[in-house]
Amino acid sequence: MIKIPYIWKVDISSIYVTAIIPLIPFFSAIASGILVAFSLQDCLKREERRLKRIVLFYFSISGIAWFITICYAFSPVLFTWLNIVCLLSFILPAIFFFRIIRFLTRLGQPENFSLLHYVLPGILAMVTLIWSLSVPFDVQLEIVRGRAEIVPAGYEAFARFYTLKPLFRVVFGLTYYLFAIGVLAVYYKRATGNKAIVHRPANWVLFIVGISLASLFSSVLPTFLMKRTEFYSSIWTLIVALSIAMQHVLLAYHVMRRDYVPYIITEKTPKQPKATKKHVPQTEEQAVEIKEKAKAPRKQHSGKLNRRRFESFIRNEKPYLNPDYKITDLVEALDINRTTLSAFINRTYGVNFNRYLNRLRLKELDKLRSQPDGQGKSISSLLDKAGFKDFRNYSRAAAAEREDAEQKNGTDIKKGDTE
Repeated sequence: MIKIPYIWKVDISSIYVTAIIPLIPFFSAIASGILVAFSLQDCLKREERRLKRIVLFYFSISGIAWFITICYAFSPVLFTWLNIVCLLSFILPAIFFFRIIRFLTRLGQPENFSLLHYVLPGILAMVTLIWSLSVPFDVQLEIVRGRAEIVPAGYEAFARFYTLKPLFRVVFGLTYYLFAIGVLAVYYKRATGNKAIVHRPANWVLFIVGISLASLFSSVLPTFLMKRTEFYSSIWTLIVALSIAMQHVLLAYHVMRRDYVPYIITEKTPKQPKATKKHVPQTEEQAVEIKEKAKAPRKQHSGKLNRRRFESFIRNEKPYLNPDYKITDLVEALDINRTTLSAFINRTYGVNFNRYLNRLRLKELDKLRSQPDGQGKSISSLLDKAGFKDFRNYSRAAAAEREDAEQKNGTDIKKGDTE
């Protein structure tokens, strides 16, 4: 007699529905996790990298949970082997989601997330592992294939505990979502009353928490309201899957866009340029312009950098006219990772940051000397207006450019002789 695989016992017409519903949040978790993983190399601060790693771990656990849900329907043997992983993947997402909310609403304070939150899941996993080792694998498989409706004789207590995973998910989910709501309430009270904050609290965080409450139904429905055999064909399960997928996408989007609280911009008095002997005093109009710029919040960018945006900033702001301008200042102005910015300048212009600024200063110096007001004046009298700190810096910059030009000319001559 031919043995029919277990999956063939399922009604063929319902196989597609059974597979598609859990695949929606599974693929959304995987896709969102991949995008966040790629964005790890574009982080402005250590805190941002830490947050993205927490979010990445959250997506990974969520994806595993929905993969195991698929195994429950199509491969009871694999599901039985992954019993401990299933338990942890049902419990830990709520804890990591609460940790993400805590991180997003910390208002510049240290994260201060206690490892005690992981103690109870660890205890439950150890109890399940030790108890499972004393129960034959065939008995566990029979419980899974029976959709928690078959209780093997002599293993009643184990069967009840074995099938409590959805209930654990409900309890942990409800507990930590209530914690998250409490943290949000405290945060909004503190942040809204702070007049120094320019970037007000983002409402998307509250919206994400609201959507996340829908994920509890993925455990509530089969546990309390319907039979597990009807779980995959329910319209409510589809709504839950779509809600969780939306949560994954929105969370990944806003984290990669840096639309969250650790990047609150506060109003501060801008640093005045250091006074030098040749420093020209500010006019009244320049002073007013500086104050207006200080009041305006700094624009936020997605972290993407291209030649058009970079050269537009250089052309409009002319940062090279400041002798003390550093690459960290440009990093802050463009909201871009320092390594990414340095590599971009080297790749695009063939020089490092300092050489690039000095080239612009030399061009500015030539421009000043060609103007009627600059004709007849010495180079030393125009250096500060071109952005050079002193004559020594100018000499080094000019010598570097001459050496570079000589090397290029020598290379061209050699090519000509070869040809």
